[in-house]
Amino acid sequence: MSLSDLASLGSFISGAAVLVSLIYLSLQIKQNTKHSQALIQQGRAARITETALRLAELRASDGLDKCFNGETDVTAKDLARFLYICRAAFVSAEDSFFQHREGLLGGLAFESYQASVRTGLGSPGLGAGWKLTRATYEQEFRDYMDRMLGDAKPQGEASMRTLENWKQAISALSRTTAT
Repeated sequence: MSLSDLASLGSFISGAAVLVSLIYLSLQIKQNTKHSQALIQQGRAARITETALRLAELRASDGLDKCFNGETDVTAKDLARFLYICRAAFVSAEDSFFQHREGLLGGLAFESYQASVRTGLGSPGLGAGWKLTRATYEQEFRDYMDRMLGDAKPQGEASMRTLENWKQAISALSRTTAT
């Protein structure tokens, strides 16, 4: 084997090593991207859970239920609390919107987020809360939320989570398990 053959073999081995390194780097980048997206989703889930738990604590006030339902006979203090709840919900929504726009929040998570926003904005109180606070958000997000508000299905109460609906669901499940 001549010196030029050895040089060619060395060049080939070096090229193969570079190729293997590039493949490994590509796999690492894909894995890091998935890991980052998982962390973002985990943070989103934790934020939503924390908000829901805080809201459960705050709902001890009948005034907040009235605000959610869009009733006008509320105190200024209840309205202020409600608007802070709206702010927390809308900031969370804005974060999810921007994460999706930047490709960090996947399609399924974004669809879930959109369904939640449409349902929430169907509540007269949350819809009014958006109208009162919308000026504090970035224009692209404002336009998006205005469209979502237009797509929302109006609800007579803040949600389908009423005592009567609870009783109907339990009754329906009881009939299903009895057969």
